[in-house]
Amino acid sequence: MSKLNIKGIVKRCDDYGKLVNRYCGPVFVGFATSLITLIAITYFTIIFPATSDFSNLFFIFNFFCDLSISLFLTYGIYFNYIKAIITKPGYPILNSTLINNINSNINSINNNNNNNNKDKTLIIDNVKWSYCKKCSKAKPPRCHHCSVCDKCVLKMDHHCPWIGGCVGFYNYRYFFLFLSYLWVSVCYVLLHSLPLLFGGYLVSRSNNSSSSSSSSSSSSSSSSSSSSSSSSSSISSSSIIYNKKYTEIDRLLVIISSIGSFITFVAVGSFGGFHAYLIASGQTSIENLLPPKKRPNYSLNSIKDNFQIVLGKGDYWFSGLLPKNYTPIGNGCDFKLNISNEDNNNNNNNNNENNENNENNEIDNHNNNNNEKEDNANENDNLINYDTDEYNRHKK
Repeated sequence: MSKLNIKGIVKRCDDYGKLVNRYCGPVFVGFATSLITLIAITYFTIIFPATSDFSNLFFIFNFFCDLSISLFLTYGIYFNYIKAIITKPGYPILNSTLINNINSNINSINNNNNNNNKDKTLIIDNVKWSYCKKCSKAKPPRCHHCSVCDKCVLKMDHHCPWIGGCVGFYNYRYFFLFLSYLWVSVCYVLLHSLPLLFGGYLVSRSNNSSSSSSSSSSSSSSSSSSSSSSSSSSISSSSIIYNKKYTEIDRLLVIISSIGSFITFVAVGSFGGFHAYLIASGQTSIENLLPPKKRPNYSLNSIKDNFQIVLGKGDYWFSGLLPKNYTPIGNGCDFKLNISNEDNNNNNNNNNENNENNENNEIDNHNNNNNEKEDNANENDNLINYDTDEYNRHKK
């Protein structure tokens, strides 16, 4: 009874988790959008102006380059995030001919099930399709049933609450580029905000106002020579970077943005690095969980080709990284297995088995030879004993 109760509790928790994941998706999306927007506003209104300087042409040119990169990264984040949310991952769509083939195959499967046959593979257009028990429909290779969305998803990777849906064949590119742009952007934010945090430049506006009032009173009471020197020092100090005045709210926003950027840097960096490895090896997250012997190999034998099949090709090497609309190649149902590697593995396994069989045969032959030698020796001993007995008889 205790085991049954534990299983029931685990199943209830799993069901509640699926419900929370399904209906709280907009909450996760709203939280992520709010955090990204907060960091972006803090960067463009507080951090970026503090690191800008117009004392000479070099700093002016640096300002426009910095601003262009910042705007491009921000556009890449929002574009890919919105596209990852609104783009459907892809679901199996069957035409009339496929439906007729599937129905006939399903009838044969049902007949086989009545005969206690466990094979549930459909051969449709020379492609192996499996059968989904929950949807009661056929599904192509690399298609899996999402228990949260309650649908079969083409080339399903995982269900992501941060986009409120599944990551699949049609929106995987936008999802990966969103992670990439977000990680580079938080690195950019940290690069600009760390001098403000650890350089002592976040001075409150009240302190600056008091210091300015005291300096004005002292300058009014000083002589003309001291006023000229103070004016020259103020001109030189105005050309120094990080000379802005901040309120307590500004300092709090910079601290929150820096902490959020650091957490995002670690989390998104780890998760995005894992997905970069999956793309380079031609896998999905679900396929990566399978044992190596049962894992299908869809790699194209080239890291470049594996990235291009996901991100797309273009005139330049970075064309696939640009934030733009893109439709993946294919229909999400036909995937070519890397048969060469599988054949090599099978050949290696067969060679190993043959070597083991040969070794076993050699051992058996050696044992047989030893047995024959022992039999011959026994026969010789018997002949010798027989001859001695005959000799003793004649002698008598």
